[in-house]
Amino acid sequence: MKYKKCCLKLPSHRRPVSVPVGAVLAAREEKPGIMFGKAAPGGVPIEILQEFRQANRAQRAWTALYGHIRPCISADFHGRKFVAAGSKLYYSDKNKWNYVSDFLVDYVPNLFGREWFETEKAKPEADRHPVFQWRVDGVRYMQDQPRQPDGSYVVHVPSGPLAAYQAFAFNLFAIEDNGRLDDLLLERLKNTDQFQGARHEVFAEATCLRAGFLIEHEDQQDRARRHAEFTATHKSTGQRISVEAKSKHRAGVLGHPGAAQPYEKLSLRFGGLLNDALAKNPPFPLVVFLDTNLPFHSAERVLGWDPKEPGKPSRVMRTLIDRDRKEHGGKDLYAMLIFTNHPHHYVGKNEPDPRKHILAIMPLTLQGILGQALADLYKAANLYGNIPNEFPRR
Repeated sequence: MKYKKCCLKLPSHRRPVSVPVGAVLAAREEKPGIMFGKAAPGGVPIEILQEFRQANRAQRAWTALYGHIRPCISADFHGRKFVAAGSKLYYSDKNKWNYVSDFLVDYVPNLFGREWFETEKAKPEADRHPVFQWRVDGVRYMQDQPRQPDGSYVVHVPSGPLAAYQAFAFNLFAIEDNGRLDDLLLERLKNTDQFQGARHEVFAEATCLRAGFLIEHEDQQDRARRHAEFTATHKSTGQRISVEAKSKHRAGVLGHPGAAQPYEKLSLRFGGLLNDALAKNPPFPLVVFLDTNLPFHSAERVLGWDPKEPGKPSRVMRTLIDRDRKEHGGKDLYAMLIFTNHPHHYVGKNEPDPRKHILAIMPLTLQGILGQALADLYKAANLYGNIPNEFPRR
């Protein structure tokens, strides 16, 4: 597959220019020959107010689906599509990126580099990096769908590999577009042995961005104390939190060595991961993202509601929380626990993507500013997998 990468630096002085309304009205007074519509109260033309209202509605609709990350900024020039990601520009061959999903297919190979791509391509399928194989299987699945009159493919129900690849690529793009892509994290993502944990950190960071947080990475080279993954500041309230991400490793899954275990024998213990996160004793209220890494039916036992007591977490989860509280003198050392399960990789290449789970636990004592920040975080975690179809029109 051919792909190109362009890393042009955008001028730092280039900023959107805003024109005060008074300046617009002054120009109107100086050029009476220009036709304006009926003015609304305050002297602003109704057409302008309607345009602002339409833009506000579009912004609210975008935020409801994708959170507080910006739309994909793109431009067409001489048959090529240019897409901005932070300070970089990526561009396609002619007429190749008609939809956001087209761009994402090429995005990870561009970001990880040609050497990584060619190395993985030369490996047997069983030995390939999970992201590379998701991409291969996802593209094959797309191309098996009926072709539309315009030459595109429409996927109504994505396969597990296709959903896994697109969600990962869009999360990573959102992070780079916010200028927060850490080189150390990128190298870990490219390494099969470290990919699983790094992928979950990508989910945690993208979720914080969707929730309207600013990200500040911890100095992992500082050995004076243990560090959380990053500090996040809620832009609306100024509340700061420390964020830790943990993922349950399982033999034979996501590049982890060993033979995969039967579903009924999978461990449902997560106390060790939780205790390790709490032991870091970060400077701000701690939010722990914990990936249970289970097939759907097993996750239902852990993250679903108790069938005997509707509205309550499962017995497995209540036992975990109660044990943790007892081990820490009856105190909750966390501000929020966000348990997730994204079981894309537990189905076959052409099987439908299974349903995801999320369960958030927050001590009842948290209210006010911190409660609002955490509520936004929970809503944002539910936006995982939402990917825009088309590039915004300008």
